[in-house]
Amino acid sequence: MRPTIVLLSPPGDHEVVVARLQGAGTYEKDAILGRVFRGDCLFGVDFTGDVLDDFSEEEVDEIRNRIGDFRAVMLEYSSVPCVRDLLLDVLQGVSGVLDTNHGEMITYGEVLERFRADPLWGWRSVIPE
Repeated sequence: MRPTIVLLSPPGDHEVVVARLQGAGTYEKDAILGRVFRGDCLFGVDFTGDVLDDFSEEEVDEIRNRIGDFRAVMLEYSSVPCVRDLLLDVLQGVSGVLDTNHGEMITYGEVLERFRADPLWGWRSVIPE
């Protein structure tokens, strides 16, 4: 399985994120995962929110405390450069948090700032305090 992240957004911003992901390249709906083809990059996308079944009650509470009511999109990616370019387009002007699946939940704004400050940054690297 390829690496994944989860985009967690308030309902209004969630709709924007979904529309942007579907429009970010060639989108194909599949029974399990949708796919977005963007240049040489392929992404798996799951808009069902089923990924939240894998979250603990404490994690859900933490997210609600940070952003209120929310929806989830699971995004499967092949490389950090591919997902970085996608997120730079998709997360502009929307709020939410990115679950890195590496123990961090980072606001969309902070993700964008880090990518702009260090184009090689990825959530697998240590985040400075």
